[in-house]
Amino acid sequence: MKKPTTPLSACLFLLFCIFQWSATQAQGENSLSFDGVDDYVTCPNASAQIASSTGMSLSCWVYATNPSPSYPNFDGFAGFRNEINCDFYILHLSTNTLEGRIRNSAGNNFDVSATGFQINTWQHVVLTYNGSALKIYLNGSLSDNVAASGSITNTTETLNLGRIPFSSADFMLGGQLDEVGLWDKALSAAEVNCLYNYGLESSDPNLKLFYQCNQGTSGGTNSGITTLMDTKGNINGALNGFALSGTSSNFVSGVSLHGSTTASICAGDSLFFEGQYYKQAGVYQQVIPLGGGCDSLVQLTLEVDSIDVGISKFNAITLQSASATGTYTWIDCITGTAVPGATQQKFIPKNTGSYAVVVTKGNCSDTSACLYIGFADVEESALESARIYPNPSKGSFTFSQGSDIGKGVLHISSLTGALLASKPIDGVPETNIEVNLPAGIYQLTFQRSDAESQKTWLLTIEP
Repeated sequence: MKKPTTPLSACLFLLFCIFQWSATQAQGENSLSFDGVDDYVTCPNASAQIASSTGMSLSCWVYATNPSPSYPNFDGFAGFRNEINCDFYILHLSTNTLEGRIRNSAGNNFDVSATGFQINTWQHVVLTYNGSALKIYLNGSLSDNVAASGSITNTTETLNLGRIPFSSADFMLGGQLDEVGLWDKALSAAEVNCLYNYGLESSDPNLKLFYQCNQGTSGGTNSGITTLMDTKGNINGALNGFALSGTSSNFVSGVSLHGSTTASICAGDSLFFEGQYYKQAGVYQQVIPLGGGCDSLVQLTLEVDSIDVGISKFNAITLQSASATGTYTWIDCITGTAVPGATQQKFIPKNTGSYAVVVTKGNCSDTSACLYIGFADVEESALESARIYPNPSKGSFTFSQGSDIGKGVLHISSLTGALLASKPIDGVPETNIEVNLPAGIYQLTFQRSDAESQKTWLLTIEP
């Protein structure tokens, strides 16, 4: 089974050969949808990951839907907040404005605002603190920064996703989150830009928590999932309030990662990446070092097109492909050549031999096993007196079984072996048959139900 190389396959091959690839299998690009009412994720004791650090960063992709957030309906994206000694969060403050805050262990808070935020589209947000400045970035660019000081020493505070706790009313997110990361260092402007343009690289040792949200089936029934997996393996988050079914309050389609692409191969074929063949359907992530501490994360979704090449024989003389769709080419297994005109799902050979079918769907083709049809083994003596009349006919004729009467099937096929119709025959001497076929010559084969006898005629239908 072969598939011609497509332009996409060729581009992928060149791309993979140019760069050094480190392949890992991943799941699909999903995100987590929050209903804005009672959906949120809790990651217990997560503040221990940044406690006493000289810097910290929080990033996420967010698809917000609240057109006019205001108290008490601010939309909380992600972060810590106890209003005492551990705040580090991002929330949607007004139509086009985000708020970022750090509150140190002394209880002093510092705030930044990002303007130009848009709803109903994916936006990338990063909040960083380096011990002297708090900064917020929107879509890879610095939006605001203020002088700040102090550190967070609390080791037991919960990281919330889709909710920012407040004393009188929690701020719940209506929208989607994807690719949420927490670092124990302040990301530089170059690193933030790299995140926005090329995606997050999970091997960074300063990345302490990473929630890709790539779980479950997009929009499917995911009720068996109870935790949001941390790719770093440190703290899995608990899912609270989610329906986990349907197009909201569930895992749904996520942000399109930069460099994502899809390739399709035929079953049995493979794509070759830097000394390794990939044959199985799946989602694979590859890391391309770009220099300057910035790596590009490219995601490949590999699809495998398979064809059902089952073949069956019935009524002793008829072959049928198990594939209900596609194009068919019946071949003689002895000569390896196609049988002229045999291009239907069913096929009645005219000669004893072994036959197989080649099924083609799109760019993929596959061949069935060979099955033997032996006409010499089929007795005709019991049907010596059977006949059809009138012949030629206008499309209406009588099938007479003669002296030996039994049940069976009368097959009508073209001279090339394509089966056109099958008429059941009861155990009666004569059966009147009408067919709606163009003028021409057709092959009629009566096959007894016991499969021990058959007889074939040529029927001429006149205009």
